[in-house]
Amino acid sequence: MKKRYFAAYSGLPKEVYFLFAARLVNSMGFFITPLLTLILTRKLGIGKAEAGAAVAFLTLTQAPCVMLGGHLSDVIGRKKTLMIGNLVGAVFYLVCGLGLTGKAMVYCIILAADCVAVSVPASDALLADLTKPEERQAAYSLLYLGINIGMAASPIIGGLLFKNYLFLLFILDALSSFAFVAIIAVKVPEVFSTRQKTGGEEKRISFVRALKGAPIIAVFVAFLFLYDFSYSQWNFMLPAQFGDLFADDGARLFSVQTSVNAVTVIVMTPWITRLTKRLRPLKALSLAGVFYTGAYFGFRAGGPYYLYIIYAILFTLGEICSAIQIGAFISNRTPAQCLGRINAFSTLSRGAASALGPLMMGRALVLWGYSASWLITACVAITAMAGFFILDRRDRP
Repeated sequence: MKKRYFAAYSGLPKEVYFLFAARLVNSMGFFITPLLTLILTRKLGIGKAEAGAAVAFLTLTQAPCVMLGGHLSDVIGRKKTLMIGNLVGAVFYLVCGLGLTGKAMVYCIILAADCVAVSVPASDALLADLTKPEERQAAYSLLYLGINIGMAASPIIGGLLFKNYLFLLFILDALSSFAFVAIIAVKVPEVFSTRQKTGGEEKRISFVRALKGAPIIAVFVAFLFLYDFSYSQWNFMLPAQFGDLFADDGARLFSVQTSVNAVTVIVMTPWITRLTKRLRPLKALSLAGVFYTGAYFGFRAGGPYYLYIIYAILFTLGEICSAIQIGAFISNRTPAQCLGRINAFSTLSRGAASALGPLMMGRALVLWGYSASWLITACVAITAMAGFFILDRRDRP
């Protein structure tokens, strides 16, 4: 049974397994960002409006950092960018854990998050460099699984230590990043910088030229935007609905939903990776839309709480079908010389969708209520699903 469960990940380059281990360790130390609002309001005594401004400022500053990271990963290499971003970010968290307080701590947290954002485009690009096209779906799936296993443990540890040992969370977050960097430094080689040099000069392709040469990437990212717009309602509209439906029990029941999501990811990702291996990536992304749409119509219909568990499972199956395909598709369609910048472009677009989703649907909730808002969300997902299906039909050789 165990062999069948992990069969989808057999035969990958050994460096991919080290990258999986590094991501697992790093994700287990992912404490500060999820607790940021509570740190600002409960520990530093900052008002809600000022705390909201700080979180918004952090989000805004990450955009240029992601673009910088994409550029650096295409110029100095993926490994260096990944290590530098996480190492400097860890130093800022360590400073916070060693006694920093007040606004100085806020600035350090923002700088740490921005440094980690620099490393984001390099991560997917590095994985692409280490694998062949036919290995990438399984490789990206394995990293997705590792991140989710780690992040399933971090909220438990964070919740236990937050009240009395906040400084320790900063230190543990920093140590997990140091461990991540150490594994990458020792066990994962830099492939890109050596492979791309010819005759002593490094070949470069501009970002614009890359998009012109592969317009399918721009269309692909546009449809991903719609998926992420709808996906953002999991953390916005659904908890709000639970609060209205279940009153004081809403927060606890939504926590159960997030646990169902995490467990489903861990249990089902290897199986879905195997089952979709023979599907074209765009068709698998269309399948994700089927699950998403089913979940959104379920949230709209409501019913007894146990039905929401089923809807959560459907939603998570859509998330898995989508997550394990995105990195592989972009990597297989993008020249290695500009993969970092294309990844940065995709990351920015998806981040914008996640920000706009709550903003726009919050207004929709006020005007039309949950039923109409979930219907709009489902229609957005259906549009993306149809788009990926049509794109797959047109993209066939």
